[in-house]
Order: sequence, then C-alpha cells, then structure tokens
Amino acid sequence: MEKPTRRMTVSVSIVLPYRDAEDTLEECIHSIHTQELKDWELLAVNDNSSDGSQSLISSFAAQDHRIKPIQSAEEGLVSALNLGVKHSSSSLIARMDADDRMLPGRLSSQVDFMDRNPETGLVSCKVEHYGHSANDTRGYAKYVQWTNEQLSHEQISLNRFVESPLAHPSVLFRKKLFDQYGGYRDGEYPEDYELWLRFLSAGVQMNKLDQVLLQWRDHPSRLSRQSERYSKDAFQRTKARYLRSWLVENIRPGIEIKAWGAGKIARKQAEHLARNGLEIEEFFDVDPRKIGNPRPGLKVFPVEDIPEPGKIFLLILAGARSARGKITRFLEEKEYCLGTDYLFVA
Repeated sequence: MEKPTRRMTVSVSIVLPYRDAEDTLEECIHSIHTQELKDWELLAVNDNSSDGSQSLISSFAAQDHRIKPIQSAEEGLVSALNLGVKHSSSSLIARMDADDRMLPGRLSSQVDFMDRNPETGLVSCKVEHYGHSANDTRGYAKYVQWTNEQLSHEQISLNRFVESPLAHPSVLFRKKLFDQYGGYRDGEYPEDYELWLRFLSAGVQMNKLDQVLLQWRDHPSRLSRQSERYSKDAFQRTKARYLRSWLVENIRPGIEIKAWGAGKIARKQAEHLARNGLEIEEFFDVDPRKIGNPRPGLKVFPVEDIPEPGKIFLLILAGARSARGKITRFLEEKEYCLGTDYLFVA
C-alpha cells in the first residue's frame, strides 16, 4: 500500500467504533481507502475487543498515518462514539461501522454537499441493504426501502416519529452540533435516533443525497437485533418524549389531539405519551370490533366520524406499514394536510 502524503488538515474525520469485528474490518477499511476524497482521517475506537480487531487496526495504522487507533477506557458504543468525535480534527464528522462498506463517492459527495450548503447541519445518503439475513422476517429490507425515500429536510422532519429516518453509519454532520446540542447520550434508548430527534427539535437542517453511497450489512448479531435499547418499546419511549415537545410547539392552543388506531401498538404508544403529560381520550379506527368503549378509558369512533380540518390534530398510531398509503389517501380526500392536521407516529 502506498503511504499517502502527510497533510496538515483534513476535510473529514471518520469515526469508527469497533468491537470484535475482525471478520469485517478489512473490508470496511478497504472501502475507506478507495474513497475518491483522500484527505480524511479515521478515528478507529476500540471498544474493548477480545479478538484480533485491535491488531488489524494497528497494522493498518502503521501503513497509513491517516488511521488513528484510539482505546476507549469505558465500555459501550456511546462512549466510543463520543471519544472518536472528541479526538477528531475536522469540522465534519462522518460515521462508519466496522461491518459496513462505503462506496467510492461517499465522502466526496457528502463533503461537497456540506460545502455548498452551509445552512445544513447533517447530510445522509441512501443505503444498500445486504448480508445473509437481508431478507429475514424482521423487516429491515422494508425499513431500508422506507428510509431511502426520506430525502428532503421536510420529509425527514415530518416522518421523524415513524421510525429513525437515517441509517446511522450513513450520516455526516458538523462537529459544532455537539458543542451546541450535546453528543451521544447513554440510556435505555437508541443513541442515534435520540440524537436525530434532539437535533431536529433544535431546528437542525438535515438532508439525504439521492444516491446509494453505503452498503449497510445485516446480520443476526448486530446491536439493533440484540440489544433492548433498540427494541420497539425503546423507540416508542424515545418518540413520546420528543413528540410531546413537538406538539406543544406546533399545535395551536385549543386544538384537541386525537388518534387514529386503537390496536395494541397504538395503545402502547398512547401510554408512553400519557407518561409524558399528553393524554389522548378519543381514538378512531377502521375495525368495527374496536368501535365503542371496548375497555375502561378507551373511546373509539369510526374513521368516518373524523371531523373537517382545523377541528382536531390527528396522531396516526396504526402500526402497519401497508396502511400508511390508505390512511394518507383517506385524509387527503378530507383535505387534511400532513404536519398541519395529522402526523404519522407509527
């Protein structure tokens, strides 16, 4: 490998936490080496690996001064991420995971976008879902298809409470956001989703390039499949906290908040909202078996009873992805406007 010419400054700092990743690290590093943009640095943060990962990184660093090995004194992804950002020397931070691959134009495209759009705080890209479990029953393939459709700031912002609109290792953001709004936080919630919601609630502009620039590996041992902090309930708790704030800021006083959906998922999300000070007293549903007062404290009406726009604000708590299109068409026929009269929250 030809050793790159030493430079005083770098265009982008890549933060790569790793733990027991020797099976995929070489592929990952190779994809970084093949980037069209060459003036990068790689902060490779060892999160207490017990395999040969650290030796691999040391070997790469001995051949390329742009690769900087860092040992995390604490355990866990959040500590490793924050440590990587702390040691970065660029004003732009690109995230990367040890089991993924960048396509050659990723860094150049994202850095160029940020240079041309100084008002933007974060840019992502479309991702390709791959791996031996890419088509399993957990629905990641469908999630990737959905997130690849959220391109503009408006789309990302309006759909932030459906699911996480960004694949974590695909993002590049301005380091100053950490100084303004804080870094990754540790808790019983997905650290990346909480960060996106915090940035968006502060008014940070986000965009996504209409290009596939990252291959996002899926496998049974990925954290999002194994850890409780990425469970459905953890996402619902995180949503509820930031959704409550969004509603206070965006809904006119006197407008009553009601919900579409009275199933199990909807009721669970309503419970999380109630814990954050937002009680939903009336629900609408398409299932005639749920109409009426099926249980104490639950009032359910047919969707045909939804009033004209301006009377209520409707939270869509129905969980099925396949229902979103039908619900949108129904509400648009009633002249409801997304973000003004209703919002998807599942």
